[in-house]
Amino acid sequence: MDAVRLFRFADAAAGALPEAVGRAVFDAVGTVAGTLPSAGVRRLRANEARIRPGMTPRQSRALARRAMRSYMRYYYEALRLPRMSREQIRARVRIDNSEWLREKFAEGQAAAAALMHSGNWDLAGAWAEIDLVHVHTLAEKLEPQELYDFFVGYRTAVGMSVYPAGAGAIHRIEEAMREGACLAPILADRDLTASGVEVEFFGSAMLVAAGPALLAQRVGVPVYPVFSFYEKISGKRRRRAGTRWGMRLLVGEPVCARTDASSPSHERAADIARMSQEWVSQFEPWVGEHLEDWHMLQKVFVEDLDPERLARTRRRAAEALREKPKDAKAFGAGHEPPSKAENAPTAARAFAEEKKTAATGAGEAVAESEARL
Repeated sequence: MDAVRLFRFADAAAGALPEAVGRAVFDAVGTVAGTLPSAGVRRLRANEARIRPGMTPRQSRALARRAMRSYMRYYYEALRLPRMSREQIRARVRIDNSEWLREKFAEGQAAAAALMHSGNWDLAGAWAEIDLVHVHTLAEKLEPQELYDFFVGYRTAVGMSVYPAGAGAIHRIEEAMREGACLAPILADRDLTASGVEVEFFGSAMLVAAGPALLAQRVGVPVYPVFSFYEKISGKRRRRAGTRWGMRLLVGEPVCARTDASSPSHERAADIARMSQEWVSQFEPWVGEHLEDWHMLQKVFVEDLDPERLARTRRRAAEALREKPKDAKAFGAGHEPPSKAENAPTAARAFAEEKKTAATGAGEAVAESEARL
């Protein structure tokens, strides 16, 4: 069964089955998936082992099963989003430390948010549309187009404005933020392109997206780290929600830019790196405590990546920038594809040189970010 047909089938099942039955089915799928030695689950366990070292194989398998149940819970709820009532969405989500955000929105200002693939980011967006402010966000381009349209469809159905990554999407979000109060949440815990920003996460180097910091720098607004995780609910809240599963949002401290579009490119790049590290660091205690809700089935840590492939990607990006000097001057902040790799005799040395010269390479990636986003 191809991906489109699979998701159409899952969508039909989520809509047709009573919620208690549908949740049980998706829960069982998650348990089975977490038990199987698939490539995604093996990567999930490897990522979790970096966060929680010292687990026994039995503990690792149990965590993977819980994580895949959480992941299937996300998919079930995402598919049901257009069918949920406003009261149900309100009851299912609660937020901590939102005062800063609400003050900004009351003053007619916008804010950027850095998210991870945790909990249910789509439910968070739907809740924000009801109880916070209008949401403008990105969606990764998927093939075939029908699959992309499927995922974007249930997000726009609950009111979010969604732009396909690339084709000037960041510029469109930037324009919306300049017009008034809105929230721009960006899933940023994974960016394996030439424009990924290298940060430290639980003592390991990791590549994240520059989007949240980029918006903060371009628009002059704070970036708020926002983490979502599942919690069991009871009483009146459970009756209003129609389920025993709720979601909690934790809002971190705002991270602000120290540069703007008029600053020298190397200062903008260094500021992007600083902001990215600051918001990432705030996620460490949250992810450490709720690791089963971090749905990361892809390689994100630098040590797990193919250094030759990454070096080749970054070389191509650097070459493209040299061919388009005007573009390189145009954009204000970004990711960091170091250019010294092209002179390294081996891929391993190239990658090591890239890590040493991240700040320098970030200047070149400033322009590459605009071209890609």
